[in-house]
Amino acid sequence: MKKIMVTSAEKLGPIRDLHGVGGGPVTNHFVYDATEDFRAAGIPYCRTHDIEYPFGSGEFVDIHCIFRDFEKDENDPASYSFTFTDEYLKAIVNAGAKPFYRLGATIEHQPIKLYIHPPKDFAKWGRICSRIIAHYNDGWANGFHMGIEYWELWNEPDIAACWTGTPEQFIGLYAAAAPIIKKEHPEVKVGGCAFSTPVSALTEQWLSAVRDRGLPMDFFSWHQYFNDPHRLKALSGQTDALLEKYGFGDTESIFDEWNYVCEWRRNLQRCYDLHTTAFECAFMAAALSELQDTRVSKAMYYDVQLGFAASWNGVFRPAPEESHAAARRPERRPGYYALYYWNELKKLGTQVRAETDDPDLYVTAAVGTNGQAAVLVSYYNDDARWNQAPPPAAEIRLQMSGNPACTAYIVEGDRINEPVMLRDGILRLEGNSCALIRTAAE
Repeated sequence: MKKIMVTSAEKLGPIRDLHGVGGGPVTNHFVYDATEDFRAAGIPYCRTHDIEYPFGSGEFVDIHCIFRDFEKDENDPASYSFTFTDEYLKAIVNAGAKPFYRLGATIEHQPIKLYIHPPKDFAKWGRICSRIIAHYNDGWANGFHMGIEYWELWNEPDIAACWTGTPEQFIGLYAAAAPIIKKEHPEVKVGGCAFSTPVSALTEQWLSAVRDRGLPMDFFSWHQYFNDPHRLKALSGQTDALLEKYGFGDTESIFDEWNYVCEWRRNLQRCYDLHTTAFECAFMAAALSELQDTRVSKAMYYDVQLGFAASWNGVFRPAPEESHAAARRPERRPGYYALYYWNELKKLGTQVRAETDDPDLYVTAAVGTNGQAAVLVSYYNDDARWNQAPPPAAEIRLQMSGNPACTAYIVEGDRINEPVMLRDGILRLEGNSCALIRTAAE
């Protein structure tokens, strides 16, 4: 029998905002609206990258969608087209989340690239970014006072589908834009740069330039697709060591794009299929538990849109069409409950020590001021990725002070968020499944 030991008296710190997502609650040109689901899961941040792919659909978020003619005057409100981005960000705020705004361009997979080239004038590009910030935070150009805090410069400049220039050109772009933004908007956080891997020749070169030139950098953002959540502690540790090496040991580490991939070049469709099942929920919950024990301050799962990113979306699926005119609420996939359960821990607030005697169990526990406790359990092992046998069903004994009565909410197979009373503290789980165990309030 596997064991989980929870020590409620040993408090470790706050449960962090790790259940952010890529994309907002409205998707497919406002056809689908998951506002209520976002609110229920307490989604803290929505990263605005690859919105309405491809090319931001000509209207959303990307610099070329908002400032369509680079020859125009960047100080003239008439040079900007904010309309659909306004609606998109308002929907994020209305759902109780905060935009995490990526300044730049959507990924381009086609052979002829259109918008991921180095801008003609780096300083002008920076001033355009500053005017966009002014629109959403300072009311400029009939704008808003959204108080958007995080502004990320570009996305994955280390891959050819996102940046056609040289490393030196990208450093030049950041060196021109970041100081302009920070000077005109000292209250915001500027950084980046959403690197596809945290430790590389480019990240070293970029961090060296940021340090040597005294450039502003309030956060360092990075990505990873993986199948073994145990890797996250090592990756985060390597990222921390890199930041420390260049004098940024206290800088926020933000993990703002992640999902399950076993191998990029072998049967990727198999990965997509797993995204739709309880397997994905177990994977996501395991990843969140591992991240909680790192220095990562925020994380954002990729992705919850129902267009281009639908293959990556383990959170929502399209709902049957009932009305041609009305926005439809998408249906929840099993992965939604990893985010929902994490929010239940977040609402309790304080992480407490939870240990297990099995490497296939991933556990995070939290307590609230009312004495209630909750334990997120993922029983996950990726040996099943190519149709091999999943981990065998297991009985798990929960050991907690006072042996309180507990209810487990289970996601396994076709059982989605199904409540089960624990008997003698024993939970039975199938392989690659997830559960949230809750005690009653005192």
